[in-house]
Amino acid sequence: MVPSLKMNQDYRLLTSGEDTEDNLRVSVDTNDLHPRLPTQRYTLIRSMKLVTMVLVLSAGFVAGYWMRSYGSMESSSPYAKLEFTKHDILWWNTEYSSNNASIPELNKLWDTQIPWESGIIALENEEARRLGLPDSQPFPWDSSKKSIYIVNAHHILHCVRNLYISIQQYRTNTPQTIDHPHILHCLDSLRVETMCNADDTLRYVPLNSMNGFRPGDGQDRTCREWSKLQQFVERHDPCYRYVMPGSHEISNLERFKFCPTNSEYLPKIRKYFGYTEEWVPEAREGRRELDW
Repeated sequence: MVPSLKMNQDYRLLTSGEDTEDNLRVSVDTNDLHPRLPTQRYTLIRSMKLVTMVLVLSAGFVAGYWMRSYGSMESSSPYAKLEFTKHDILWWNTEYSSNNASIPELNKLWDTQIPWESGIIALENEEARRLGLPDSQPFPWDSSKKSIYIVNAHHILHCVRNLYISIQQYRTNTPQTIDHPHILHCLDSLRVETMCNADDTLRYVPLNSMNGFRPGDGQDRTCREWSKLQQFVERHDPCYRYVMPGSHEISNLERFKFCPTNSEYLPKIRKYFGYTEEWVPEAREGRRELDW
């Protein structure tokens, strides 16, 4: 939250040239034995003071409101309008890196529970223009109205999953299924995104490592709500599924045919691939790229 602006400046109604005895002199009327102040000028000065105070207070209010609004706007993500509202606790290890989990258990998590595919979305062209996005590849089943975009957070998930796959294949002496340039791209993407986001969370260092705590363990922080980002991508589902991983033989259209049963695009998909009217995509089961 941006704090309100505090106005600590002193304001003067008179300049140094005006602040003289002449302005404070008492005038005497020979017909009046009682001295009197120049009432019109005195009233004017009081009015000017009042107006100035009102202007200063108004300016402070407007500036404070603008700063709060600007700060709130800047904290929102540019497209899904996510804000830092979710309480979170840092831990050195999670279920995805637990020392108590078996390799098959870890493999299953990394193979099936990283929702990177849902970050490939189909966005209305009008909405994309309104958001100031560059033109992108057309969505195959509605090419005149929608285009394909990739959500950056999901791309990073795709990369960390690739790194896990590569590490596990190295550890088990299994041939690498993801080529070296792709792995380097993923490492570099993590570097770029880390520096772009510049997370300044200060992890404490435990006073006594004998308790098993590592830097940051149990420390509070605030994050954006991942579930709201998932809601955003699900509203723009392009029916994508990364089948036949790593294959360059398969047409990409084969990966854009996994629509829900109530999708308006299923008739087009059935017609294009020559499927029957009863055809629907099969539920996804079993391993994908890792053994578990």
